[in-house]
Amino acid sequence: MHVFGYDDAARGGHAQLTFTDVRVPCTNLIGGEGDGFAIAQARLGPGRIHHCMRQIGLAERALELMCRRVSSRVAFGKPLAEQGVIRDWIAESRVRIEQLRLLVLKTPG
Repeated sequence: MHVFGYDDAARGGHAQLTFTDVRVPCTNLIGGEGDGFAIAQARLGPGRIHHCMRQIGLAERALELMCRRVSSRVAFGKPLAEQGVIRDWIAESRVRIEQLRLLVLKTPG
């Protein structure tokens, strides 16, 4: 299978299972008949939010490293931190990270 557009077989891969004509005894049902998708979604939702929160943390760290780097580097006779386009990139990054924080905060679940 492909994950995020990449073949992940070299790292163990992901499995895809297909069940055909499978019957489950009524005594083994977790919920009602046909409720499987809703149960799976209820279980997967918090995991998705957790992954989003981790990625936001990584973005924060990358922004922090970018700010440190532009403070220590010089180009065209002045620190990168004083270059207008660099400030614009940093500001745009800050705005996008904040947008992501709010989207995750407001996500129902």
